[in-house]
Amino acid sequence: MTDALRVPAEYREFAKIEDPDIIERLEKWKNNSIETLQRLQTRVQQAQTSLSIKETADIVAAVTPLSGAGNWVSDASHAYAHAILQELKVPEPTQSLVAHILLHNVKPVFRANAHPSINPQTGRKLPRPAGGPQATQDLYDSQTWKDHPGVDLTVLWCVQHIPTNAYDEVWHLVVPPLMTLLDDYEAQYKLAGVRIAAAMLDSVPGSLLKRTGVGSLLLEALNRSILVLDSPETPILLPAAVSASLALIELTTTAGSEERFAQLCGILGDSIIGSVWPYSSNRIDALIASIDALPSIFAVLSVGCARYFKVLMAQLVYPLAPLEHQQTTVELQIASLRALTALFRACPQRIAGWKGTILNGVARCWVDTVESPSAENDQVRTELKTVCRDLAAVCPTVQQEEYPQLLALDQTLFSELIQDTKI
Repeated sequence: MTDALRVPAEYREFAKIEDPDIIERLEKWKNNSIETLQRLQTRVQQAQTSLSIKETADIVAAVTPLSGAGNWVSDASHAYAHAILQELKVPEPTQSLVAHILLHNVKPVFRANAHPSINPQTGRKLPRPAGGPQATQDLYDSQTWKDHPGVDLTVLWCVQHIPTNAYDEVWHLVVPPLMTLLDDYEAQYKLAGVRIAAAMLDSVPGSLLKRTGVGSLLLEALNRSILVLDSPETPILLPAAVSASLALIELTTTAGSEERFAQLCGILGDSIIGSVWPYSSNRIDALIASIDALPSIFAVLSVGCARYFKVLMAQLVYPLAPLEHQQTTVELQIASLRALTALFRACPQRIAGWKGTILNGVARCWVDTVESPSAENDQVRTELKTVCRDLAAVCPTVQQEEYPQLLALDQTLFSELIQDTKI
């Protein structure tokens, strides 16, 4: 029964299929999978705890690819897949079950495409890539694992059920598929790898990441994921990669250490400011995604943000009142305003010196939204008022100096903008 649920390999490049016979065959499989899942659910309910570990493992491996999003998944199959996985959680999945799935259902899928930087027997980082200078290119040859659409969801399910104290035992089974996904050249697989990494970082011991050298490999791979700017996955991939990077840094470095500061600066200074922003002037989705990621970085970097204040202010203020040659959108304005308020909280000591620059952009943006009323601009106005309120909280002098000046210019126009302050 589980064999009938194996996702056809053609779904690997479903968007490129033009042959109507193949499309019809795939659609038939998709519809038939619903009936198969129904029968499988009945089988699981009747069997209760009598299923062997192999039977349970095969069921998980067959059902998890249908528990996520994909061209091979319908609403009905998705619902049945989740229901079956819930049935199998009584009792909670055991360590031996997870190890069995990784060893017998996942490892064979990825065996032909071994990651050149990982020892497949130990899960440790190799001192030098196996296969020499062309090793990375070899990783991209054939890629038979892609003929198993949804296998990443099986890996994710396993990682979500590995207890902290069990990682040593399955490390060599988890790391190879994770790094293969993360270092793939296609963004959809990178995103799958980032999601698995994020789940792993919720429970993996930081000492294991450092001891095996995988922590540094993981950080490098996540940083490369941040730099994917031309993909439909970019708006999700970039913030997700930043979030996972921050979790990794927190897990493997000491608070207040030079190592942690350097790695955080690597994300903000090298990856976002130095690599994303110079190449995203015509990639508005990538730019918005990078700014959406800033508040979480600011919260961890704190006063360290002062190193980048000049470029941060330029980037966050310009969308509010762009010059003629600059591009902006409502989404970019809202993201920038939220990042500004996060910067106020992270580094209030430096805000006073930039209050004029901030208020100039805020006031100009406010005028534009008032002159062009719309539901979208209502959202912008809400964020503008929040900026003014939070600015007054970290820089009280604006209430005695700049805010009265705004009211003197046009009290009717600007009174709503600063009504939430204590002026």
